[in-house]
Amino acid sequence: MRHTPEEHLTDNGRFPLRLFEMLLDAGSQLLNDYYFGAHAGAHSSKQAWGMVNYLGMSAPSTREAVNAVVDFSRLLIDHGDVDFNPINDDLARLSWQLPPRQAPSRQVIEFFFTSWYRANKPLLDRWCSKREIHFTHQGPANSEEIARIIEAPVHYNSHSNCVEFDSHFLDRPTRFPHTAIHRSLVQAARAELANLQLEDRVIRDVMDCIVRQLPEGVPRLEDVAADLSLAPRTLQRRLNHTATNFKCLVDEARKERSRKLIADHDMGLLDISAELGFSDQSAFQKAFKRWFGQAPGRYRVTMLAVG
Repeated sequence: MRHTPEEHLTDNGRFPLRLFEMLLDAGSQLLNDYYFGAHAGAHSSKQAWGMVNYLGMSAPSTREAVNAVVDFSRLLIDHGDVDFNPINDDLARLSWQLPPRQAPSRQVIEFFFTSWYRANKPLLDRWCSKREIHFTHQGPANSEEIARIIEAPVHYNSHSNCVEFDSHFLDRPTRFPHTAIHRSLVQAARAELANLQLEDRVIRDVMDCIVRQLPEGVPRLEDVAADLSLAPRTLQRRLNHTATNFKCLVDEARKERSRKLIADHDMGLLDISAELGFSDQSAFQKAFKRWFGQAPGRYRVTMLAVG
């Protein structure tokens, strides 16, 4: 059993997003703090931004610093994509595009934006007269408290999760511009990103094998390794270099597969349970409710109603 956060870090120093999400959600509940994610983001260290922080500091201009955030956002948080778009001649938008069915909790989203905004606040204060935070999720009608935490206007139930700011900010200098250092860091960031893409292929291959083997019961790591023509120790070593583990991949594979099977209205819940390798239907229903917040039958009815 892993007892400290450091024990969950991968060799690349990454902390699993799902575990971080659970940590923030639990903190919010235990401390009765509706804005726990934002509070944590406001007090997080700039070091948490790692390579992306150094790229931003050394970039010749703020525009190139923003481009580095867009190009290498996966080094910061391995979920969704960061996009940059001009709104008009005066405004620009930096947004976090999330998979619609795999969006993290409100606490994670508010942590991410609060952390980024507060890390860059000295420059924003100096060069931007307009800056706003937008969230797609629901929030209190009165957003004064979160605006106080982030120190910027905040809008809930908005068009995207983003920061909007004066576009002239992009042509201002960064804190420590250094073209040669920035160029070297870009090369290092590309190498690190390539390693992450290799991790993606390993994870995808393992999950595909798990899905194929689920109808026979919950697969063991040894079974999946054999399917991939790998020694179990080799597969375990490769998984040790990712931000997940075999048990989590089995759970994620079952979740992904259940979403597809539940959409087949001709397939009974007992058959879905067997297809996912559950020993009985009650175990499947309990897992499904943990994944999606609803029992499978109710979830299917909701899907039918939505059309």
